[in-house]
Amino acid sequence: MKMKKTFVIFFTLIFALNSSLVFSEDSQNPVYTYDDLVFQLSKNNLELQNLQEEYFRSTLDVKDAKASRGPTVDLQLSGTYMTNALEDPIYLNLSEVVDSIQWPAGTKPTLDSQYVQIYEGMENTLYNIEFAVLQPLFTWGKINKAVKLYKELSDVKGLQLISTQNQLEAELKIRLATLNYLYSIIDLIEESDALTKRLVEFSEKAEESGMMIAQDVLEARVQAKQLEITKYELSEEIKNQLLEIEKLTGVKNLSKENIDFKIDNEEIQQIMTSNREEILTKATSLEQESIKMLNQVERINSLAEQIAKGSVNWKPDIALQVSGSYGGSRVPLLEQNWLLKDDFSFNFSVGIKATVWDGGKKLRDVSRKVSETKTAKINTEDAKQTISQTLNSQWNTIDLCNLKIDYQDLKIQAIESKIKLKEIEFENGYSSEADVLMVKIECLTEKIGKIQEMMNRDIACMTISLLTK
Repeated sequence: MKMKKTFVIFFTLIFALNSSLVFSEDSQNPVYTYDDLVFQLSKNNLELQNLQEEYFRSTLDVKDAKASRGPTVDLQLSGTYMTNALEDPIYLNLSEVVDSIQWPAGTKPTLDSQYVQIYEGMENTLYNIEFAVLQPLFTWGKINKAVKLYKELSDVKGLQLISTQNQLEAELKIRLATLNYLYSIIDLIEESDALTKRLVEFSEKAEESGMMIAQDVLEARVQAKQLEITKYELSEEIKNQLLEIEKLTGVKNLSKENIDFKIDNEEIQQIMTSNREEILTKATSLEQESIKMLNQVERINSLAEQIAKGSVNWKPDIALQVSGSYGGSRVPLLEQNWLLKDDFSFNFSVGIKATVWDGGKKLRDVSRKVSETKTAKINTEDAKQTISQTLNSQWNTIDLCNLKIDYQDLKIQAIESKIKLKEIEFENGYSSEADVLMVKIECLTEKIGKIQEMMNRDIACMTISLLTK
Protein backbone atom coordinates (compact mmCIF):
# COMPACT_ATOMS: atom_id res chain seq x y z
CA MET A 1 0.00 0.00 0.00
CA LYS A 2 1.12 3.57 -0.59
CA MET A 3 0.53 4.38 3.08
CA LYS A 4 2.72 1.49 4.21
CA LYS A 5 5.56 2.45 1.83
CA THR A 6 5.44 6.06 3.03
CA PHE A 7 5.64 4.88 6.61
CA VAL A 8 8.72 2.69 5.95
CA ILE A 9 10.52 5.47 4.02
CA PHE A 10 9.89 7.92 6.85
CA PHE A 11 11.38 5.70 9.51
CA THR A 12 14.42 5.02 7.33
CA LEU A 13 14.96 8.79 7.17
CA ILE A 14 14.47 9.28 10.91
CA PHE A 15 17.11 6.76 11.91
CA ALA A 16 19.62 7.87 9.29
CA LEU A 17 20.03 11.12 11.21
CA ASN A 18 20.80 9.87 13.88
CA SER A 19 4.96 9.77 36.22
CA SER A 20 4.37 6.46 37.06
CA LEU A 21 1.97 3.96 35.53
CA VAL A 22 -1.72 4.82 35.81
CA PHE A 23 -4.05 1.86 36.25
CA SER A 24 -7.72 1.66 35.47
CA GLU A 25 -10.26 0.34 37.92
CA ASP A 26 -9.51 -3.13 36.60
CA SER A 27 -5.92 -3.81 37.64
CA GLN A 28 -5.81 -6.64 35.10
CA ASN A 29 -6.16 -4.13 32.26
CA PRO A 30 -3.90 -1.06 32.84
CA VAL A 31 -4.42 2.02 30.69
CA TYR A 32 -1.26 3.74 29.46
CA THR A 33 -1.02 7.39 28.51
CA TYR A 34 1.85 8.74 26.43
CA ASP A 35 3.66 9.89 29.59
CA ASP A 36 3.23 6.43 31.10
CA LEU A 37 4.75 4.80 28.03
CA VAL A 38 7.64 7.29 28.03
CA PHE A 39 8.32 6.36 31.67
CA GLN A 40 8.30 2.67 30.77
CA LEU A 41 10.58 3.39 27.80
CA SER A 42 13.09 5.18 30.05
CA LYS A 43 13.06 2.26 32.46
CA ASN A 44 12.89 -0.77 30.17
CA ASN A 45 14.35 0.10 26.77
CA LEU A 46 17.40 -2.08 26.15
CA GLU A 47 19.13 0.42 23.87
CA LEU A 48 18.90 3.10 26.56
CA GLN A 49 20.14 0.69 29.22
CA ASN A 50 23.16 -0.12 27.06
CA LEU A 51 23.93 3.59 26.56
CA GLN A 52 23.53 4.23 30.29
CA GLU A 53 26.18 1.59 31.01
CA GLU A 54 28.47 3.09 28.38
CA TYR A 55 28.06 6.51 29.96
CA PHE A 56 28.80 5.06 33.41
CA ARG A 57 31.99 3.45 32.11
CA SER A 58 33.03 6.75 30.52
CA THR A 59 32.80 8.50 33.91
CA LEU A 60 35.13 5.83 35.31
CA ASP A 61 37.58 6.56 32.48
CA VAL A 62 37.57 10.24 33.52
CA LYS A 63 38.42 9.29 37.09
CA ASP A 64 41.23 7.04 35.85
CA ALA A 65 42.65 9.88 33.76
CA LYS A 66 42.57 12.26 36.74
CA ALA A 67 44.27 9.64 38.90
CA SER A 68 47.24 9.69 36.48
CA ARG A 69 48.16 13.13 37.83
CA GLY A 70 48.99 11.69 41.24
CA PRO A 71 51.54 9.11 42.33
CA THR A 72 51.34 5.39 41.82
CA VAL A 73 52.24 3.47 44.98
CA ASP A 74 53.20 -0.21 44.82
CA LEU A 75 53.75 -2.32 47.91
CA GLN A 76 55.04 -5.89 47.99
CA LEU A 77 55.16 -8.09 51.08
CA SER A 78 56.55 -11.62 51.28
CA GLY A 79 57.20 -14.07 54.08
CA THR A 80 59.07 -17.37 54.00
CA TYR A 81 59.34 -20.22 56.49
CA MET A 82 62.32 -22.57 55.99
CA THR A 83 62.28 -26.00 57.59
CA ASN A 84 66.06 -26.18 57.18
CA ALA A 85 67.84 -22.90 57.85
CA LEU A 86 70.55 -22.12 55.32
CA GLU A 87 73.18 -21.31 57.98
CA ASP A 88 73.85 -23.30 61.18
CA PRO A 89 75.09 -21.86 64.51
CA ILE A 90 78.82 -21.00 64.66
CA TYR A 91 80.93 -21.97 67.68
CA LEU A 92 84.44 -20.81 68.59
CA ASN A 93 86.94 -23.28 70.16
CA LEU A 94 88.45 -21.24 73.01
CA SER A 95 91.20 -23.76 73.63
CA GLU A 96 92.55 -23.20 70.16
CA VAL A 97 92.46 -19.47 70.71
CA VAL A 98 94.23 -19.72 74.07
CA ASP A 99 96.83 -22.10 72.69
CA SER A 100 97.57 -19.79 69.83
CA ILE A 101 98.72 -17.09 72.26
CA GLN A 102 102.11 -17.11 73.97
CA TRP A 103 101.37 -16.60 77.59
CA PRO A 104 103.96 -15.72 80.26
CA ALA A 105 104.74 -18.58 82.57
CA GLY A 106 101.96 -19.25 85.00
CA THR A 107 99.51 -16.83 83.39
CA LYS A 108 97.72 -19.15 80.99
CA PRO A 109 94.02 -19.04 81.88
CA THR A 110 91.99 -22.06 82.82
CA LEU A 111 88.79 -22.47 80.77
CA ASP A 112 85.47 -23.59 82.26
CA SER A 113 83.94 -24.18 78.80
CA GLN A 114 85.89 -25.11 75.76
CA TYR A 115 83.38 -23.83 73.14
CA VAL A 116 81.60 -20.45 72.87
CA GLN A 117 78.67 -19.78 70.47
CA ILE A 118 79.37 -16.64 68.47
CA TYR A 119 76.44 -16.96 65.95
CA GLU A 120 73.09 -18.47 66.77
CA GLY A 121 72.43 -19.52 63.18
CA MET A 122 69.87 -18.38 60.67
CA GLU A 123 66.25 -18.26 61.83
CA ASN A 124 63.58 -20.29 60.05
CA THR A 125 61.61 -17.18 59.02
CA LEU A 126 62.48 -14.59 56.39
CA TYR A 127 60.50 -11.42 55.60
CA ASN A 128 60.81 -8.95 52.72
CA ILE A 129 59.03 -5.63 52.27
CA GLU A 130 59.36 -3.38 49.20
CA PHE A 131 57.52 -0.24 48.16
CA ALA A 132 57.84 2.13 45.22
CA VAL A 133 56.26 5.53 44.55
CA LEU A 134 56.20 6.83 40.95
CA GLN A 135 55.17 10.46 40.43
CA PRO A 136 55.08 12.04 36.93
CA LEU A 137 56.85 15.41 36.92
CA PHE A 138 56.66 16.61 33.33
CA THR A 139 54.83 15.04 30.36
CA TRP A 140 54.41 17.96 27.95
CA GLY A 141 50.81 18.38 29.13
CA LYS A 142 49.73 14.92 27.93
CA ILE A 143 48.12 13.94 31.24
CA ASN A 144 46.01 17.10 31.56
CA LYS A 145 44.98 16.87 27.90
CA ALA A 146 44.05 13.21 28.41
CA VAL A 147 41.80 14.24 31.31
CA LYS A 148 40.07 16.79 29.06
CA LEU A 149 39.79 14.21 26.27
CA TYR A 150 38.11 11.61 28.48
CA LYS A 151 35.82 14.30 29.92
CA GLU A 152 34.75 15.26 26.39
CA LEU A 153 34.20 11.59 25.54
CA SER A 154 32.05 11.20 28.64
CA ASP A 155 30.04 14.29 27.70
CA VAL A 156 29.50 12.84 24.21
CA LYS A 157 28.18 9.63 25.76
CA GLY A 158 25.82 11.70 27.92
CA LEU A 159 24.56 13.65 24.91
CA GLN A 160 24.19 10.42 22.95
CA LEU A 161 22.02 9.07 25.75
CA ILE A 162 19.83 12.20 25.73
CA SER A 163 19.63 12.25 21.93
CA THR A 164 18.66 8.58 21.76
CA GLN A 165 16.04 9.12 24.45
CA ASN A 166 14.54 11.98 22.39
CA GLN A 167 14.60 9.89 19.21
CA LEU A 168 12.92 6.94 20.90
CA GLU A 169 10.26 9.19 22.44
CA ALA A 170 9.64 10.73 19.01
CA GLU A 171 9.42 7.26 17.46
CA LEU A 172 6.97 6.24 20.18
CA LYS A 173 4.79 9.30 19.51
CA ILE A 174 4.86 8.68 15.75
CA ARG A 175 3.87 5.04 16.17
CA LEU A 176 1.04 5.97 18.55
CA ALA A 177 -0.19 8.64 16.12
CA THR A 178 0.04 6.12 13.26
CA LEU A 179 -2.02 3.68 15.31
CA ASN A 180 -4.72 6.32 15.79
CA TYR A 181 -4.94 6.93 12.08
CA LEU A 182 -4.87 3.21 11.26
CA TYR A 183 -7.75 2.63 13.67
CA SER A 184 -9.69 5.44 11.94
CA ILE A 185 -8.95 3.97 8.52
CA ILE A 186 -9.95 0.47 9.51
CA ASP A 187 -13.25 1.82 10.92
CA LEU A 188 -13.97 3.40 7.54
CA ILE A 189 -12.99 0.17 5.78
CA GLU A 190 -15.38 -1.77 8.03
CA GLU A 191 -18.12 0.62 7.01
CA SER A 192 -17.11 0.37 3.37
CA ASP A 193 -16.95 -3.41 3.66
CA ALA A 194 -20.54 -3.52 4.86
CA LEU A 195 -21.63 -1.38 1.91
CA THR A 196 -19.64 -3.51 -0.53
CA LYS A 197 -21.20 -6.72 0.75
CA ARG A 198 -24.60 -5.12 0.33
CA LEU A 199 -23.58 -4.10 -3.21
CA VAL A 200 -22.51 -7.66 -4.06
CA GLU A 201 -25.74 -9.04 -2.63
CA PHE A 202 -27.80 -6.54 -4.62
CA SER A 203 -25.79 -7.18 -7.80
CA GLU A 204 -26.26 -10.91 -7.59
CA LYS A 205 -30.02 -10.49 -7.19
CA ALA A 206 -30.08 -7.95 -10.02
CA GLU A 207 -28.16 -10.38 -12.24
CA GLU A 208 -30.70 -13.10 -11.57
CA SER A 209 -33.51 -10.77 -12.53
CA GLY A 210 -31.63 -9.57 -15.62
CA MET A 211 -31.17 -6.02 -14.39
CA MET A 212 -27.35 -6.24 -14.29
CA ILE A 213 -24.79 -8.03 -16.39
CA ALA A 214 -22.29 -10.57 -15.04
CA GLN A 215 -19.38 -8.14 -15.56
CA ASP A 216 -20.87 -5.66 -13.08
CA VAL A 217 -21.35 -8.44 -10.51
CA LEU A 218 -17.77 -9.58 -10.99
CA GLU A 219 -16.47 -6.04 -10.46
CA ALA A 220 -18.46 -5.79 -7.23
CA ARG A 221 -16.97 -9.07 -6.01
CA VAL A 222 -13.44 -7.90 -6.92
CA GLN A 223 -14.01 -4.69 -4.98
CA ALA A 224 -15.21 -6.68 -1.98
CA LYS A 225 -12.16 -8.96 -2.13
CA GLN A 226 -9.84 -5.95 -2.44
CA LEU A 227 -11.36 -4.43 0.69
CA GLU A 228 -10.89 -7.74 2.50
CA ILE A 229 -7.20 -7.78 1.57
CA THR A 230 -6.76 -4.15 2.59
CA LYS A 231 -8.41 -4.78 5.92
CA TYR A 232 -6.09 -7.75 6.53
CA GLU A 233 -3.01 -5.68 5.65
CA LEU A 234 -4.12 -2.91 7.99
CA SER A 235 -4.72 -5.40 10.79
CA GLU A 236 -1.20 -6.75 10.31
CA GLU A 237 0.21 -3.23 10.27
CA ILE A 238 -1.57 -2.48 13.54
CA LYS A 239 -0.10 -5.63 15.08
CA ASN A 240 3.37 -4.63 13.89
CA GLN A 241 2.98 -1.16 15.37
CA LEU A 242 1.88 -2.60 18.71
CA LEU A 243 4.84 -5.00 18.70
CA GLU A 244 7.25 -2.15 17.98
CA ILE A 245 5.75 -0.11 20.83
CA GLU A 246 6.11 -3.13 23.13
CA LYS A 247 9.75 -3.40 22.07
CA LEU A 248 10.32 0.30 22.77
CA THR A 249 8.66 0.36 26.17
CA GLY A 250 8.96 -3.20 27.44
CA VAL A 251 5.19 -3.25 28.09
CA LYS A 252 3.54 -6.46 26.93
CA ASN A 253 0.05 -7.25 25.58
CA LEU A 254 -0.78 -3.76 24.38
CA SER A 255 -4.04 -3.21 22.55
CA LYS A 256 -6.34 -0.41 21.43
CA GLU A 257 -8.26 -0.61 24.71
CA ASN A 258 -5.30 0.03 27.04
CA ILE A 259 -3.63 2.88 25.14
CA ASP A 260 -4.89 6.38 25.88
CA PHE A 261 -3.28 8.65 23.29
CA LYS A 262 -4.62 11.60 21.34
CA ILE A 263 -2.79 13.59 18.71
CA ASP A 264 -2.01 17.12 19.88
CA ASN A 265 -3.55 19.09 17.01
CA GLU A 266 -2.48 22.40 18.59
CA GLU A 267 1.15 21.29 18.49
CA ILE A 268 0.77 20.19 14.86
CA GLN A 269 -0.80 23.53 13.95
CA GLN A 270 1.91 25.43 15.80
CA ILE A 271 4.64 23.64 13.87
CA MET A 272 2.93 24.25 10.53
CA THR A 273 2.57 27.99 11.20
CA SER A 274 6.03 28.50 12.74
CA ASN A 275 8.78 30.56 11.12
CA ARG A 276 10.74 28.16 8.94
CA GLU A 277 13.97 30.16 8.95
CA GLU A 278 13.97 30.26 12.74
CA ILE A 279 13.42 26.51 12.88
CA LEU A 280 16.30 25.91 10.45
CA THR A 281 18.58 28.15 12.54
CA LYS A 282 17.58 26.35 15.73
CA ALA A 283 17.96 22.88 14.20
CA THR A 284 21.54 23.62 13.08
CA SER A 285 22.64 25.52 16.20
CA LEU A 286 24.92 24.29 18.98
CA GLU A 287 21.85 23.81 21.18
CA GLN A 288 20.96 20.64 19.29
CA GLU A 289 22.42 17.41 20.66
CA SER A 290 23.54 16.12 17.25
CA ILE A 291 25.48 19.30 16.38
CA LYS A 292 26.81 19.59 19.92
CA MET A 293 28.09 16.00 19.78
CA LEU A 294 29.85 16.60 16.48
CA ASN A 295 31.50 19.74 17.87
CA GLN A 296 32.71 17.77 20.85
CA VAL A 297 34.09 15.13 18.50
CA GLU A 298 36.07 17.94 16.85
CA ARG A 299 37.50 18.96 20.23
CA ILE A 300 38.29 15.32 21.07
CA ASN A 301 40.25 14.93 17.84
CA SER A 302 42.03 18.22 18.49
CA LEU A 303 43.06 17.03 21.96
CA ALA A 304 44.21 13.69 20.53
CA GLU A 305 46.28 15.67 18.03
CA GLN A 306 47.92 17.68 20.83
CA ILE A 307 48.64 14.51 22.81
CA ALA A 308 50.25 12.96 19.72
CA LYS A 309 52.41 16.05 19.26
CA GLY A 310 53.59 15.69 22.88
CA SER A 311 54.83 12.18 22.16
CA VAL A 312 57.03 12.85 19.15
CA ASN A 313 60.76 12.12 19.08
CA TRP A 314 63.08 13.87 21.54
CA LYS A 315 60.25 14.98 23.83
CA PRO A 316 61.05 13.15 27.07
CA ASP A 317 58.70 12.37 29.93
CA ILE A 318 60.19 12.97 33.38
CA ALA A 319 59.13 11.13 36.53
CA LEU A 320 60.33 10.80 40.13
CA GLN A 321 60.59 7.38 41.73
CA VAL A 322 61.01 6.81 45.45
CA SER A 323 61.59 3.24 46.60
CA GLY A 324 62.42 1.46 49.83
CA SER A 325 62.90 -2.10 50.96
CA TYR A 326 63.60 -4.23 54.01
CA GLY A 327 64.62 -7.85 54.30
CA GLY A 328 65.27 -9.84 57.45
CA SER A 329 64.33 -12.74 59.64
CA ARG A 330 61.69 -10.78 61.50
CA VAL A 331 59.19 -8.01 60.86
CA PRO A 332 60.91 -4.57 61.07
CA LEU A 333 61.46 -3.19 64.59
CA LEU A 334 61.04 -6.67 66.12
CA GLU A 335 64.37 -7.96 64.88
CA GLN A 336 67.25 -7.42 67.26
CA ASN A 337 69.71 -4.75 66.15
CA TRP A 338 67.81 -4.34 62.85
CA LEU A 339 69.08 -0.80 62.43
CA LEU A 340 72.72 -1.94 62.58
CA LYS A 341 72.26 -4.82 60.16
CA ASP A 342 71.62 -2.55 57.15
CA ASP A 343 68.77 -4.75 55.96
CA PHE A 344 66.85 -1.74 54.65
CA SER A 345 67.30 0.73 51.80
CA PHE A 346 65.71 4.04 50.73
CA ASN A 347 66.26 5.45 47.21
CA PHE A 348 65.36 8.50 45.15
CA SER A 349 65.46 8.30 41.33
CA VAL A 350 64.62 10.66 38.51
CA GLY A 351 63.79 8.94 35.23
CA ILE A 352 63.73 10.44 31.74
CA LYS A 353 62.20 8.52 28.86
CA ALA A 354 62.08 9.69 25.26
CA THR A 355 61.69 8.10 21.84
CA VAL A 356 64.74 8.88 19.76
CA TRP A 357 63.83 7.13 16.52
CA ASP A 358 60.87 4.99 15.51
CA GLY A 359 60.88 5.22 11.73
CA GLY A 360 58.59 8.26 11.75
CA LYS A 361 55.62 6.45 13.32
CA LYS A 362 54.87 9.20 15.84
CA LEU A 363 55.10 11.92 13.20
CA ARG A 364 52.69 10.00 11.00
CA ASP A 365 50.40 9.60 14.00
CA VAL A 366 50.32 13.39 14.37
CA SER A 367 49.39 13.73 10.67
CA ARG A 368 46.71 11.11 11.16
CA LYS A 369 45.18 13.03 14.08
CA VAL A 370 45.26 16.28 12.09
CA SER A 371 43.38 14.52 9.28
CA GLU A 372 40.81 13.14 11.76
CA THR A 373 40.23 16.66 13.12
CA LYS A 374 39.56 17.94 9.59
CA THR A 375 37.20 15.00 8.98
CA ALA A 376 35.26 15.85 12.15
CA LYS A 377 34.77 19.42 10.90
CA ILE A 378 33.59 18.10 7.54
CA ASN A 379 31.12 15.77 9.29
CA THR A 380 29.71 18.70 11.27
CA GLU A 381 29.05 20.70 8.10
CA ASP A 382 27.64 17.62 6.38
CA ALA A 383 25.24 17.05 9.29
CA LYS A 384 24.02 20.64 9.07
CA GLN A 385 23.36 20.23 5.35
CA THR A 386 21.54 16.94 5.97
CA ILE A 387 19.35 18.56 8.63
CA SER A 388 18.60 21.46 6.30
CA GLN A 389 17.66 19.10 3.45
CA THR A 390 15.51 17.00 5.78
CA LEU A 391 13.67 20.07 7.04
CA ASN A 392 13.03 21.27 3.48
CA SER A 393 11.77 17.81 2.55
CA GLN A 394 9.42 17.71 5.54
CA TRP A 395 8.12 21.23 4.82
CA ASN A 396 7.43 20.18 1.22
CA THR A 397 5.60 17.11 2.51
CA ILE A 398 3.50 19.28 4.83
CA ASP A 399 2.63 21.75 2.07
CA LEU A 400 1.74 19.00 -0.39
CA CYS A 401 -0.32 17.09 2.18
CA ASN A 402 -2.25 20.24 3.10
CA LEU A 403 -3.05 20.80 -0.59
CA LYS A 404 -4.19 17.20 -0.95
CA ILE A 405 -6.28 17.45 2.23
CA ASP A 406 -8.05 20.52 0.86
CA TYR A 407 -8.52 18.66 -2.41
CA GLN A 408 -9.95 15.65 -0.58
CA ASP A 409 -12.31 17.89 1.38
CA LEU A 410 -13.67 19.34 -1.87
CA LYS A 411 -14.09 15.87 -3.36
CA ILE A 412 -15.85 14.64 -0.21
CA GLN A 413 -18.21 17.62 -0.27
CA ALA A 414 -18.97 17.00 -3.93
CA ILE A 415 -19.56 13.27 -3.36
CA GLU A 416 -21.76 13.91 -0.30
CA SER A 417 -23.91 16.18 -2.47
CA LYS A 418 -23.96 13.45 -5.09
CA ILE A 419 -25.08 10.94 -2.43
CA LYS A 420 -28.04 13.11 -1.50
CA LEU A 421 -28.94 13.46 -5.18
CA LYS A 422 -28.67 9.69 -5.78
CA GLU A 423 -30.80 8.96 -2.71
CA ILE A 424 -33.51 11.29 -4.03
CA GLU A 425 -33.29 9.65 -7.45
CA PHE A 426 -33.48 6.21 -5.81
CA GLU A 427 -36.56 7.20 -3.82
CA ASN A 428 -38.18 8.48 -7.01
CA GLY A 429 -37.19 5.39 -8.97
CA TYR A 430 -34.73 7.08 -11.32
CA SER A 431 -31.69 5.10 -10.05
CA SER A 432 -30.96 1.83 -8.32
CA GLU A 433 -29.68 1.04 -4.84
CA ALA A 434 -26.39 -0.01 -6.44
CA ASP A 435 -25.82 3.54 -7.65
CA VAL A 436 -26.31 4.86 -4.11
CA LEU A 437 -24.02 2.21 -2.61
CA MET A 438 -21.24 2.90 -5.13
CA VAL A 439 -21.31 6.63 -4.42
CA LYS A 440 -21.18 6.00 -0.67
CA ILE A 441 -18.23 3.62 -1.11
CA GLU A 442 -16.51 6.27 -3.24
CA CYS A 443 -17.02 8.82 -0.45
CA LEU A 444 -15.50 6.49 2.15
CA THR A 445 -12.52 5.90 -0.15
CA GLU A 446 -11.89 9.65 -0.36
CA LYS A 447 -12.15 9.93 3.42
CA ILE A 448 -9.53 7.20 3.78
CA GLY A 449 -7.29 9.12 1.36
CA LYS A 450 -7.71 12.23 3.48
CA ILE A 451 -6.71 10.37 6.65
CA GLN A 452 -3.60 9.03 4.91
CA GLU A 453 -2.58 12.56 3.95
CA MET A 454 -3.21 13.79 7.49
CA MET A 455 -1.04 10.98 8.82
CA ASN A 456 1.82 11.84 6.44
CA ARG A 457 1.54 15.52 7.36
CA ASP A 458 1.55 14.88 11.11
CA ILE A 459 4.54 12.52 10.83
CA ALA A 460 6.43 15.26 8.98
CA CYS A 461 5.52 17.74 11.74
CA MET A 462 6.75 15.33 14.42
CA THR A 463 10.01 14.88 12.50
CA ILE A 464 10.53 18.64 12.50
CA SER A 465 9.74 18.72 16.21
CA LEU A 466 12.42 16.08 16.83
CA LEU A 467 15.03 18.04 14.85
CA THR A 468 14.38 21.17 16.93
CA LYS A 469 13.94 19.55 20.33
